[in-house]
Amino acid sequence: MLPADPDALVLGAEVALQRGRYLDASRAYVRAALASEDETVAEQAARLAYEHEQWTQVLAAADRWLALNPTNEEAQRFAAFAALHLYRIDTAEEHLGILLNTAFISPQAGFLALLPQLVEEASPSAATAVLQRLVPRFDDMTEAHYALAQAAIRSDNYALARVHARRARELGAYWAPAGLLLARVQMLQGETDAALATARTVIAQEDLDVYRLEYALMLLQAGEETEGRRQLLALSDSETAGAMVERALADIDFQLGNRSAAARRFGHLVSTGRFVYESLFYLGALAEQQDNPEDALQFYERVTGGDMAMASQARAARLKAQREGLEAGLVHLREFAATRPQYRIDTLVAQASLRGSNADSAGALALLDTALQDYPDSIELRFARVFQLEKTDKVAESVAALRKIVADRPGDPTAENALGYTLVDRTRAYQEGFGLIERALAQAPDNGAVLDSMGWALHRLGRHVEALKYLEQARGRIDDPELDLHLGAVLLALDRKAEAREVWRQASERYPDNAELKRQLQKLE
Repeated sequence: MLPADPDALVLGAEVALQRGRYLDASRAYVRAALASEDETVAEQAARLAYEHEQWTQVLAAADRWLALNPTNEEAQRFAAFAALHLYRIDTAEEHLGILLNTAFISPQAGFLALLPQLVEEASPSAATAVLQRLVPRFDDMTEAHYALAQAAIRSDNYALARVHARRARELGAYWAPAGLLLARVQMLQGETDAALATARTVIAQEDLDVYRLEYALMLLQAGEETEGRRQLLALSDSETAGAMVERALADIDFQLGNRSAAARRFGHLVSTGRFVYESLFYLGALAEQQDNPEDALQFYERVTGGDMAMASQARAARLKAQREGLEAGLVHLREFAATRPQYRIDTLVAQASLRGSNADSAGALALLDTALQDYPDSIELRFARVFQLEKTDKVAESVAALRKIVADRPGDPTAENALGYTLVDRTRAYQEGFGLIERALAQAPDNGAVLDSMGWALHRLGRHVEALKYLEQARGRIDDPELDLHLGAVLLALDRKAEAREVWRQASERYPDNAELKRQLQKLE
C-alpha cells in the first residue's frame, strides 16, 4: 500500500512518470493531493493527469483542488472538460455553469471563449448535450444560441442548429457571424435560395472579404459554379482572404480530379507558408493517386501537426508496411508518438488498425488490451478494441464491451448506435438494436452512419420500403462500401435487381479492393 505522506507520494509519482507509467503517476499524485492541504499539489495532479489523458484522475484532482479553493476558475475548467471526456454531462454542466457566471467579463464572452475548446476537446454530441442544458439559462444571449447552433451542426442535428441559429440571428440582427451561421444551416438543409439570400443580407450589412469568400463557397455548393468561381477569383488578391481562396480552389480541383491544378495550388500554399500541413496531406494523396508512393511518403511524413497529422502518419505507416513489412510501419508510428506525445493514444489506435489490416488481429487485440491498462478512460481505444473483436467474429465479447461503454456513457449516440448496429447486424436481437439506433438518431438525425444503421435495422425487421428511405438519405451524407452493400441488399429485397446490380457495380469501381462487394456482385450475376 502506498504511504500517506504527500511528499513520498509525489516522489513516487515522479518516478512512475519518468518510467512512462502515466496512470500510476496520476493516481499517486491524486493520493498526494488528497493527503495534502496544499492546493498546489492538487493543481499539479490535475495538470499531470490532463496531459496524459487520465480523465477520471483529472476529475478527482480537480474536485480536491476545488475543496481547497472553491473559487478557482482553472480547477472548474479542468473538472468541466474531464467530465465531458467521460460523457458525464451533469458534472460538466455544473462546472461550465459556474465558469460562465464567474470567469469572464460576461457570460456572452464566456460562450465565445469556451466554444473553441468545446470544439477541440469535447465530442460533438457531448458539447451539444451540455450546451442544451446551459443555453436556457441565457435565452436572451446571441452568443449562447450561436454556440449551441455550432455544436449542433457538428453533432449532425441540423434541425436543432436551425432553431438556435435563427434565435441567434434574431437577437443579433447585425452580428455577421450569426447571419452566416444561419445561412450555413439553411444550406445544409437544402434551402439554397434562402441560404444565399441570408448571406447577401449579411454582406450588405458588413462587406468584408472573408464574408464574400463564404458567400462564394455557398454559390459553389448550390451548383452555381460559374458565379462561385468568379467571386472566388475576384478575391484572390485579398490580403485577408487570398490564401483561403487559394485553399478553396485547390480543394475544388482536388474533388473534381484536376490533379495537376490541385497539385500546383497546394504546392503554392506550402511555398507561401499557408495551410501547410493540410496542403502537404493533399499533395501526398495526389501522389498516391498517381501511383507514386515514394513522393506520397515524403509528403505525409512532413505533416507533424494540425488536424491532418494522424491521418498523414497512418498513411505513411501503411506505405512503409507495404514496402518494408508490417514492423516498419509500426516502428514509424512508435517513433512519431515518441516525438509527439500528444498523439500517443491516436498512434496506438493506428498501430492496432495497421496490424488488423495486415492479418494480425491477435496482435492488434493484444496491443489494445495493454494500451487500455495504461489509458482506461480512452474511448478511442475502447472502440478500436470493439472493432477488432468484431473483425475476428468475437461477437459476444464485442457486444459485452459495447454494453459496458453504453453504461459508462449514458446518452452517447455514438455508443448507442455502435451497440444497436452490432445487435442488428451480428445477432438476432433486432428489436433491441432498433431501439438503441432510434435513440441515437433522435440526437444525430443527419448523421450518415446512424441513418445507415436505421436503414439496416428496418431491413432486418422486414420493413424494406422504410429501410430504403433511410439508406438513400445516408448515401447523401457519406460514401462507404458498407452502406452500398446495405443499399443493394434492400433493393434486392424489393425485387429491384437491376438497381442493386448497378449500385454494387459503381461501388466496386470506387472500392476495387473490397472483396465483399465483388463477392455479392458475382453472386448476383
